[in-house]
Amino acid sequence: MIAVSPAADGYVGGQAYKALYATIVGPFFLTILLMFVSGLTLSERPGAKKRYENDTNWEAYERYLKRTSILIPFPPQIYERMPVFLKRTVFLEFPIYVFDPAKHSDVGRGGRQRAAEEGAGRGASNSDDGLVAGNR
Repeated sequence: MIAVSPAADGYVGGQAYKALYATIVGPFFLTILLMFVSGLTLSERPGAKKRYENDTNWEAYERYLKRTSILIPFPPQIYERMPVFLKRTVFLEFPIYVFDPAKHSDVGRGGRQRAAEEGAGRGASNSDDGLVAGNR
């Protein structure tokens, strides 16, 4: 947009003049992609879910999430005390980015137990296969 204003003063003409205004669409398109398609949606919630389910220092990470703005830099001491309404409107922390263990985690539904059982089942079948093969 900085390049459009001096060039639009008359230094550029014809199709190039129209193309200057088309370049304004690029930053808006990129912002939409990063916020709703590929950037934040693929990193924030899945990353928190992985840390929660693997129990990788979850308490410290949860505190970090509450104190840190996702998109706009802001002092953590002030951001932590802000109401959710301001975080959602001014700082663009939409619900699609926020991880809630009660809603989004598989741990409460037997995720860890199921994974452990599947791992134990596979290990047992592999060792049984080895015994059977050894007996032949």
